[in-house]
Amino acid sequence: MKSILKDTNNSEKLLNMVSDTLILMDKDGVCVDIAVHNVDLWFLKEEKLLGKNLLTMLPPRTYSEFYPEFRKVLLRKVKSTRNYELTLRDETYFFKCIMQPYGDLILCQYRDITERSQRKLELENKNRELFEIQKAALIGSWFYDTSSQEFSYVGQTGVMCTDMTQNIRVDAYLDTILPEDRASFNDWLTANLKGDMEESIDYRILFNGKIYYIRLKAFARECYKDGNITLEGYIQNITDIQQKRNDINLLTHAINNSTEDIFAAHEDGSLIFANRQFMLHHNLGSTEDITQLKIYEIQSYAQNKEKWQEMVTNVKNGERQQTFTMYNPLPLRPDILAYECNAYWVTSDEGIGTFWAFGRDVSQRILHEQQIKRFNQILDKIIEHLPAGIVVKDIKNKFKYLYRNRESYNRDVPMQEAQGRDDFDFYPLETAKEKRRQDMEIASTGQEMHWITEERDGHGNPLFLDKRKMKIESKDFSPILLNIEWDITDMELMRRELMVAKEKAETSDQLKSAFLANMSHEIRTPLNAIVGFSRIIAESDNTEERKSYYEIVEANNERLLQLINEILDLSKIEAGIVEFSIATVRLHPLCKEIHDAHVFRCPTGVELIFEPSDEEISIASDKNRIFQVISNLIGNAFKFTTQGSISYGYRREGENIVFHVTDTGTGIAPEKIGKVFERFVKANNFAQGTGLGLAICKTIIERLGGNISVTSELDKGTTFTFTLPANAAQEEDKEMLKNALEGNEWTADEQSVIAESTESTPATPPKDTAMKTILIAEDTDSNYILTKAILGKEYHLERAKDGMEAVNMFVEINPDIILMDMKMPNLGGLDATKIIRELSPTVPIIALTAFAYDHDRKAAFDAGCNDFLTKPFTQEGLKETIKRWVKEK
Repeated sequence: MKSILKDTNNSEKLLNMVSDTLILMDKDGVCVDIAVHNVDLWFLKEEKLLGKNLLTMLPPRTYSEFYPEFRKVLLRKVKSTRNYELTLRDETYFFKCIMQPYGDLILCQYRDITERSQRKLELENKNRELFEIQKAALIGSWFYDTSSQEFSYVGQTGVMCTDMTQNIRVDAYLDTILPEDRASFNDWLTANLKGDMEESIDYRILFNGKIYYIRLKAFARECYKDGNITLEGYIQNITDIQQKRNDINLLTHAINNSTEDIFAAHEDGSLIFANRQFMLHHNLGSTEDITQLKIYEIQSYAQNKEKWQEMVTNVKNGERQQTFTMYNPLPLRPDILAYECNAYWVTSDEGIGTFWAFGRDVSQRILHEQQIKRFNQILDKIIEHLPAGIVVKDIKNKFKYLYRNRESYNRDVPMQEAQGRDDFDFYPLETAKEKRRQDMEIASTGQEMHWITEERDGHGNPLFLDKRKMKIESKDFSPILLNIEWDITDMELMRRELMVAKEKAETSDQLKSAFLANMSHEIRTPLNAIVGFSRIIAESDNTEERKSYYEIVEANNERLLQLINEILDLSKIEAGIVEFSIATVRLHPLCKEIHDAHVFRCPTGVELIFEPSDEEISIASDKNRIFQVISNLIGNAFKFTTQGSISYGYRREGENIVFHVTDTGTGIAPEKIGKVFERFVKANNFAQGTGLGLAICKTIIERLGGNISVTSELDKGTTFTFTLPANAAQEEDKEMLKNALEGNEWTADEQSVIAESTESTPATPPKDTAMKTILIAEDTDSNYILTKAILGKEYHLERAKDGMEAVNMFVEINPDIILMDMKMPNLGGLDATKIIRELSPTVPIIALTAFAYDHDRKAAFDAGCNDFLTKPFTQEGLKETIKRWVKEK
């Protein structure tokens, strides 16, 4: 048969059917001929390429790959076969170009492989995707041949499998499987070899010291005539899946053993899940189907449907956890005080939302918090009433206050205002700077500071503080600064009083020694004369001589008796056992008696003068004691006056009678004039006497309600002046005084003040328009008597026996000032003060009470009192306080 393919007549036809496009280029790349076969591309047209330089028409990327091959074929006369990518008009084409020398020209065979290249790329992409899927899913493939008893495997399981096919005998593979899983693996393999390939198998292997979970599944089985069987399938590493499943089981176990209530419910309240603690708290059995229950039907976390819907809405709108506290959440469990709950809205992959809640029993915490609050309140009260200012500062936070109690001296700042602020917010700049300097020094050195300072309180009274500053460090909190200021005012004042008393005692001891020495001299001198002249009298026969000796003995007897009486008088008066006989005393006859008694004892060259005085003046006092005082002063003048006169008399000055005794004697030295009324002090140590006379005079005058003073000038003379109240006491006051004294344990000073004033002051003196009126609200007679005794000479007094009477009397008499007792029947002092304050905001009211604590003082000021005095009070303190407020008014 004639060959068709070799027939030259058929060559063009065959070339058109099977050949590539042929392009003939010269050495410069110009197309000199072209024959297009089996391709229909817009750029492969004879009219477009013939005569054109094809190298310049190639895109840069294609040119960079094509031109080196073109030069190689041209210069070396070798053949080149390569695939190229050609991008034209945003379209990418692939072609294979076979270049070979053709004389001085180059023949290029162009074959379009675009479709094949795209399929290859797609296949490569698929393979790449499959590889990534296998890698992500930890999957590989396996093959088993019964003839070789070997497993072949390849893939991305992450254990044993790699990119390269590996082989392992079945008995060696069984050694990697955990012993307890080998039997099930053999059974599965046998079943698959028989044709039962429905089930997969999960088992564990030990590889590189670690346990992995493996899953095998066969999907192809071949049986051969020689009896050989092959299995093919996939292998997967399911370790992560199994561990997550184990984690879920563990989590479920943990949730069931949690001490919190945990539950999940649909939006309508239907329960989905509840842990063991929830079931226990709500009396639900472990086998009970909770999905048939609504959360609000079992009265848990929501008492009704409306409350449940409100809770769900709040959690959903929050788009995150909702934290809240439920008090007494379980009516059947009163021991559970509260639940602290966290609620979440969780949306599943299917878009279904569920309500999850975790409830923790916080009863113990609440009990502890209540106990801590109780202890804190107790400690706050204790600290509040301590006489100490306590300040705690945060060193790391610029020394701002962490705590400051109410009694931080000179700065009455409440804790709520102080917290988070510092000294510069409350103190003057210089004071705050000094405090900050101390704080920084202690914070840096850690050395405690301790000092005592004297300051002034809000009323200007002295205030002594014992101050300590220290740094406190701990691992549990940042360093703090503790400042403690103890109020040691009372202790310091007592210490100073004791020092003064000690000095007085030492001085008294010295004076006593001097007194005893003086007494020894004073007593021995008359005794010497008495004893000596008594013997001489016994031996003398001369009557005149014996008479003169008798006079000397008599004078010394009188002198000795006077010494003894002065000593006994002072001791009795100071002990408060001397009785004062108060009666009406006419002063003119008394002074005449004194003149008659002393005129004949007046020293030679000295005249005793009773100056003319008002003969009608009478006072209520002790006549004998007045006689004693004036006689003592005149007798004292006798000792120091050698010429001139000694005059005495009296006159009325207001509410007092002023007495004086004036001499023209030697006078008293200025350094001694302030001490002449002290015991055992003598202005002249060479003069006779005990040094007690003037001390006795002072005591008597003060007991009679007056005072005594002295003025003197050396070599010119001395004047002693004393005053006594001019008013006479009435019988009504004496009876009241007697009853009060019988029912109260008065001190000697208080008895003397009451006795003196009551004897000398009328019970209800007529109101003088010049005298200020004091309303005294006092239910106890004795307290009123004492107050009246102190104030009755200078003020007009009115008394109310309870708070209601005080209010009524205030409206009637409009007093200048009120002394208000706090505890009274019918209406207390605080309530009475509040009522009076509504009637008059200006009248001074002084609290006069036995309640002496700080809170009593604060209550009095809050009620409207202007000042506060505590019982027992001093005469001076009461008088000064009243004068201050009456003057201010």
